[in-house]
Amino acid sequence: MSASIELKGSERKPGFDLPAWLARFGTLASLALLLIIFSFARSDVFPTVDNLLNIMNQVSILGTMAFGLTVCLVMGLFDLSIAAMATLGGYVATFLLVQYPDTISVPVAVLISLAIAAVIGVFNGLIVSYLGISAFIATLATGSIITGAMLGISNSKTIITGIPDEFLIIGQGSVFGVSNPILIMLAIGVLLWLVLEHTQLGRHLYAIGGSAEASRLSGIAVKRYAPIALSICAVCAALGGLMAASVLGAGRPQGVGDTYLLNAFAAVFIGASSLRPGKFHIIGTFIGVMLIGIINNGLSIMGVPTYWQYIVQGVLLIIALFSAGLLTMRRR
Repeated sequence: MSASIELKGSERKPGFDLPAWLARFGTLASLALLLIIFSFARSDVFPTVDNLLNIMNQVSILGTMAFGLTVCLVMGLFDLSIAAMATLGGYVATFLLVQYPDTISVPVAVLISLAIAAVIGVFNGLIVSYLGISAFIATLATGSIITGAMLGISNSKTIITGIPDEFLIIGQGSVFGVSNPILIMLAIGVLLWLVLEHTQLGRHLYAIGGSAEASRLSGIAVKRYAPIALSICAVCAALGGLMAASVLGAGRPQGVGDTYLLNAFAAVFIGASSLRPGKFHIIGTFIGVMLIGIINNGLSIMGVPTYWQYIVQGVLLIIALFSAGLLTMRRR
């Protein structure tokens, strides 16, 4: 009897684990803190529905590309061709619409552009899977080839005339006051969330990202999945480029996706420190995208120089990676 009492008395409830809490919810806490600070600093502008929609519109292209990149990173693949793929997506669609206005409609031009991106993504995946080349190197090379091809085809000239209004609606139209780019971003996010979290494909992608060898031994055809992941990423990047071309009303043959490349990786890695530390997931990526958007919007409203936006983003990324890495080391 005394032994049982002594045993019960020796039981201790686990205390509050602050590092683990920060690793899981620190990004959300930072997001909430920034919202409070900017709301008090500019209460007349920042905490409004119009500004929230403006922030989401500003990050819609980034979010669309980052969602696709998340699928690759779930598998442990780095796709550096997304910048060039975004340029391709916007330029090919506008080129087809201007060169063949009577034979190619807007939906067909969009589908052709996305299909070309998908084929290139599959090609990247085949190189990675069957030749054993690092995705980092393969996609870097592919991106360089795409950039050169776009400059050659276009003679480095931007398409600014002859683009039909039906194409411009993609980036400049709205539904019930919500811009089309926001709706596209949210639709892509929900679709890829469903794929990763509620399908066999998603479970296999996570399993391969955890251990490709263990996945192979468990019967998963590992080599089949790199082409799928890289094609999804390529299509999302091209769609982002399409949206950018529609917003600008121009088909640029160079530099469209360059501004989104590092931010896309930053958003995904920041998201990997949210809710499920160390794991890439769509909800986390959305949090990362919104965090970047709120920082840029809030600092701009307050009149802070642009270079501070890059500094703050870099600091947040380092903190996010440090917190996720700290939790991973503690688990070991």
